[in-house]
Amino acid sequence: METNRESFKPDPLVSTRYGMLEGVRDSESGTLRWLGVPYAKPPANELRWKAPLEPEAWEGVRSAKQYGNSAVQLMGEDAAGAEDCLYLNVRRPDDESAGLPVFVFAHGGGNLGGAGRDFRGERLAKATRSIVISINYRLGAMGFFRHPLLRTGDPLDDSGNYGLLDIVQSLRWVRGNIERFGGDPDRVTLGGQSAGARNVLAALISPCARGLFRQAVVMSGGMTTADPRQGDAKGEEVAAKALAASGFAATEDEAKRKLMSLPAEEAAALLRSLGADRYARALGQAAIQMAPFPHLFEDGAVIPEGGFGAADRGQAPRPPVPVVLGSLETEFSVFAMGDPEFAPFAADGSLTEDPEKSKLYEAAVRYGSELYAGFNAERVAEWLTERQDPPPPVYTYRFCWGNREGVIDDRLRFLLGASHGADVMFYTGDFAAALQNHPDGYVTADNEPGREALTAILHGYVRNFLHAGNPNGDGLPLWSEWSPAEDRPRILRLDADAERAIVRMSGEYLRDDGTLASMEADPDLTPERRAWIQSRIFDGRFFRTGGRRKNE
Repeated sequence: METNRESFKPDPLVSTRYGMLEGVRDSESGTLRWLGVPYAKPPANELRWKAPLEPEAWEGVRSAKQYGNSAVQLMGEDAAGAEDCLYLNVRRPDDESAGLPVFVFAHGGGNLGGAGRDFRGERLAKATRSIVISINYRLGAMGFFRHPLLRTGDPLDDSGNYGLLDIVQSLRWVRGNIERFGGDPDRVTLGGQSAGARNVLAALISPCARGLFRQAVVMSGGMTTADPRQGDAKGEEVAAKALAASGFAATEDEAKRKLMSLPAEEAAALLRSLGADRYARALGQAAIQMAPFPHLFEDGAVIPEGGFGAADRGQAPRPPVPVVLGSLETEFSVFAMGDPEFAPFAADGSLTEDPEKSKLYEAAVRYGSELYAGFNAERVAEWLTERQDPPPPVYTYRFCWGNREGVIDDRLRFLLGASHGADVMFYTGDFAAALQNHPDGYVTADNEPGREALTAILHGYVRNFLHAGNPNGDGLPLWSEWSPAEDRPRILRLDADAERAIVRMSGEYLRDDGTLASMEADPDLTPERRAWIQSRIFDGRFFRTGGRRKNE
């Protein structure tokens, strides 16, 4: 089918390379959308733990009015989702504009949970005059899994990085199909939040993704990779748990021995025969920790050996592309509140009433947030720009909304503030969904004027970045590029009170040694309290283990 880069027929009926799709015209938002669009074959049965393949073509018109299955994940004690999960969702303005830039978004959730449906891009697409695509990708043991008995000799199939390969496959789909939706395949921005943002950073160094996108938006994503041997060990452990739970053996040790005694082909077939829900339960959950769930393996094919350190040694290029990096002022609060040491007291209210618990929590949030926000922003900005002359343009922000007095409920300001993920609702502008997903007193009618003013500014920055690779433009506060030089503004602070946006550049520079020195000098922290926070709350988190491995 011929496509026209000059104009687009605004019609829910679109022809792709694989067949016709019928989407939805949303007159309320002024957008067109196509939901549940397959971008790969279902990665089930013999395709489980394999690199994704192109989707099958279909006859007739396929309905694209409902979301596709989410990936397999735990919802409390139960597993939900399906292995047939590789779907994406497309939104664009309902007009004739063509050659629009494209924003592909990978959701967060620790690479264990979440779905593309969580990022509703109608308002963002309209405000930025772009095409917004949210994707599903394989999660947990279906998305990041290695086992010695699954080796085939194919470097992609053996990598264990199936979730990252899914993201790459979605970019290939965009490359081959987006002109039919009025998009420009040469102006693709890959974005993500939290685990999705870490996957974006991994895509920046992956040879598999080279040439498929031209810039990135990284929202709270640090540089994290895992040793393949760590993945093999965890894979054997998870497989043994799943097999023992299925009745294959009485204990996990026995399951491991019996499995290893089988011929490789028979063992691989057995592993693929177990339900994906068994693996989800066997793996469990992890909160910004690599040990319980190693992923993004430095396999040498999808991710270079040594991960981000390969560029430090000159063994891989640094990505020479524009990048927006985001972090939040109290990034760690939601993890501190959910930590077993604090969660019961947050639930029963004593965390805000007991002075001793309050001091410990406040210190954990303050110093944990400095370490985590610095890991997500300053450390990545340093890595992207060092040893490149000239360095690529990097624009870094610190999202602060929720920490200012009089904006949200005082108790929530203490417990959460500008917490991890709070910036997502300002990207989408979907505050109706945010109202359902946040406690009462967070998104309110009283703080709506300030929220909307900040959203308008953020949408202006995103629009300019998607179109031109630079967020600056008329009517917006200047956003200077990252600079490590002393006394230079380097981070944009995004904030609002109840009535207006408050956006300005700052020279702040979070460094681990500075944070730890402040913690050491804090008069409210006895040595015992300090040691308790370090060992019980921070131990094993990405920002304390380095994320990007230090053993090169």
